[in-house]
Amino acid sequence: MLSIPLGLPEFKVIKQELLSYGYAIHVEKTETQERCPHCGFATSSVHDRRTRKVRDLAIFHQPVYLFVKVKRYRCWNCSQVFSASLESIQPNQHYTNRFCEYLYELCEGSTIQEVSRKHRIPYTTLERIYYFIASKKAKERQTAIEASSQEEMVLSLDEIAVKKGHQYETVLMDAKAGSVMGMHADRQCDSALHLLSQNVLSKERVQTVILDMWEPYHKAVRALFPSASIVIDKYHVIQKVTQALDQARKEFPPLKKARYLLLKGCEKLRKDQRLRLDDILEEYPVLSIAYYLKELFRDFYRTDGYNEAKERLEEWIQLAKQSPFASFQEAANTLERWKEPILSYFLCPYTNARIEGTNHKIKNIKRRAYGYRNRERFRLRVFLECTGNTTGSQAA
Repeated sequence: MLSIPLGLPEFKVIKQELLSYGYAIHVEKTETQERCPHCGFATSSVHDRRTRKVRDLAIFHQPVYLFVKVKRYRCWNCSQVFSASLESIQPNQHYTNRFCEYLYELCEGSTIQEVSRKHRIPYTTLERIYYFIASKKAKERQTAIEASSQEEMVLSLDEIAVKKGHQYETVLMDAKAGSVMGMHADRQCDSALHLLSQNVLSKERVQTVILDMWEPYHKAVRALFPSASIVIDKYHVIQKVTQALDQARKEFPPLKKARYLLLKGCEKLRKDQRLRLDDILEEYPVLSIAYYLKELFRDFYRTDGYNEAKERLEEWIQLAKQSPFASFQEAANTLERWKEPILSYFLCPYTNARIEGTNHKIKNIKRRAYGYRNRERFRLRVFLECTGNTTGSQAA
């Protein structure tokens, strides 16, 4: 039989054999003396011996089982009987610690059911192993976040739909580190307050918060961080204007298939598409006003400097209010109401791009498991998979 080091220094190999179900390796602990857990007295008096069958990492895709001869000692001092302690195997566990870690890593990016089927491990057993290790790793990562020396924090707050029927989770993210800090049920002000107060370690460190135009989030941020700068994500603002253009297009039934040409950025169109767009705008001169307003607003975000951006935004709002389209008048009123946080982008140029990408990853985690009944386990899995190694670099 091929000889391979076991890699567990506390054991010595007595015998190994290849059976129908895999490799069987008989091992025994090298230490001949144990310290009593009751009184702390060292003893070498063996009371009896028992054998434990423990599964270990596979060799050449063959399962490996350790038959561990566990000695039970009788203490000379207090006469208590106890089993020898093992570093690589937890008490009452049928798997080595390294095999449990291996199973945990397999479950990342996969499902517990899939790993259970491939390795022929009971689902409930693997589920218990995964969430036991996951809880420990989550505490370690939380400690790393708390130990970070970052002076200024930039937070992103957004919601994600987790179930039909308008059931949401609020997601809090460190925009600089790119790591999820926490999640909480629904998207109301109270839930945002709870999430921010529980996960933000120092309120003085929060200098910037990136939001969309959802009022409950703004109310929560203003209550907890009155001195922080609130920045409305520019993609949500541009979305309001493009939606206004789309509503204006719907007033012209023959333009049902022209949606792409009108909403796409002019510089991204091919030559033939631009010619087609010019024909449409020439044929429908009223619609060209709406298209001009959309392109003019896109130029607003290319402005250098706060003061010039403020003048351009005010000018655009006045033009949109005078347009013949109700959708643009409504968009102008909305932007006028949120004018200050929109302009804050030119002082703090942050967006919600990272959290939007993370939300897509969160949806994939949910789809991979066909949904989660236990919302806490869902949040734990998101925290572990969407935090990654960012906490390590942040702490460093």
